[in-house]
Amino acid sequence: MTITVDDHTDLPGLRERKKQQTRQAIHEAAFRLIDEQGVDSTTVDQICQAAEVSSRTFFNYFPSKAAAALALPTATVSDETRARFLAARGGLVWALCDAVGSGTELSPDHARIATLVRRHPELLTTLSAMMLEARSQFVALAAERASSQEQAELAVTLVMAAVGRGIRDEDSGDSLVDRLRHTADQLAAVAGHEMTAARDRSS
Repeated sequence: MTITVDDHTDLPGLRERKKQQTRQAIHEAAFRLIDEQGVDSTTVDQICQAAEVSSRTFFNYFPSKAAAALALPTATVSDETRARFLAARGGLVWALCDAVGSGTELSPDHARIATLVRRHPELLTTLSAMMLEARSQFVALAAERASSQEQAELAVTLVMAAVGRGIRDEDSGDSLVDRLRHTADQLAAVAGHEMTAARDRSS
């Protein structure tokens, strides 16, 4: 018996896998071309041709060719993420770890990305700009629950610092959200210990 699955009744899991495959194909094509030719000599059309996608599809996944090579997301806080963040129980940092961790798509090969940036330092401009954009969006989100703008900025600074450590610990088997929460707790504990020690020394 043959079962025909209509496009409109396609399973969400299958659609998501197809999206991930398309995103990965665009990234691989952009990475290879930019590594071989450099950023300026590589065009979006070349990447689309190599990945066998349209330019419209390309921009559904990445805002630029550099972002595609770096496998960076569009740094947007979704309505779902915002609603979950505002409804979350617990402290501000705890809720931010969930928002950042669940809304962040990390490249599975960070060493390779780092090598690409070293070979083509012009990519640093895109990397820095997108990280700043992501940070500003999460600060705006945090401000909706924080007692002050300063608290929002400090909370995001703590969580973004935890992201770097969370990436390095990806082989632990824990989710990124859990790794961020654990690392944020460690950072806060270290900061508290250092402040207590400094007060003791000055008294």
